[in-house]
Amino acid sequence: MDWIEKVPTTALASYKTDLGDRAIDQPYSAVQSIVPAFYTKQFKDIDPKVIQGLSMAIDRQTITKTVLQSTRTPADSYVAPGVLGYKKGALGDIVKFDPAQAKKLIQEGGGVPGNKIQIQYNADQDHKPWVDAVCNSIRKSTGVECTGDPKPTFQADLDARDAHEVKSMYRGGWVLDYPVNSNFMRDLYGTKSAGNTSGYSNKEFDKLSSEADKAGSIDETVKMYQDAEQLLAKDMPAIPLWVYKVNSGQSTKILGKIKYGQDGDPIFDSIQVKQK
Repeated sequence: MDWIEKVPTTALASYKTDLGDRAIDQPYSAVQSIVPAFYTKQFKDIDPKVIQGLSMAIDRQTITKTVLQSTRTPADSYVAPGVLGYKKGALGDIVKFDPAQAKKLIQEGGGVPGNKIQIQYNADQDHKPWVDAVCNSIRKSTGVECTGDPKPTFQADLDARDAHEVKSMYRGGWVLDYPVNSNFMRDLYGTKSAGNTSGYSNKEFDKLSSEADKAGSIDETVKMYQDAEQLLAKDMPAIPLWVYKVNSGQSTKILGKIKYGQDGDPIFDSIQVKQK
């Protein structure tokens, strides 16, 4: 009981005051997104402009500031900051809140089939508040109806993704396996990648990824994946929302501040607890 892994959304506004210097608020390399299920009738042949429009309908600044109490940072790339190859502002305007442009892009793309979307998420973690906020933003900005589609557990959520049973879109979250930009692209959006559960496929992206992996240096690999990110920006295989932070706390029994790795996990072998 000397460490809380994740402060619930309901306590985000007060936990720093309650815990003082025992509160942890530290960025780590993970990105939250919402992902269209491209195998569905709704998104199978969708014009990417529609997804770009939905992205621009989301007021990331306000949601991260209010609902999430500034414990997240709006995403501007498919890659998390701190990762080799992260390029600030890589996605440009398509992740900026602009209701007028959002409506325009959706109309130019032929509209959202059925004029409604659902966002699947696991209800055993604290996702409902931000899913509701994202839906409200989309609804107010574009008139597209949006609701959450909760699954009782994370495993049930994953099972629905693996079985291609997602009705519309799903919550995506990716934490680095290794600190290179390829991990946030090839491992999620490659046609045959294990992390790709949306049915997205782009032969040009697959080809560029393969070439990047065979490059003669890490610098070349990173640069080629930065080029590949621009392909993804046109296709929008997912809508990046925000970058995670560790929002945690520790008891008075912990000696010093707990150190965290780039993956957001505590470095447990560095933790010391006061003896009785």
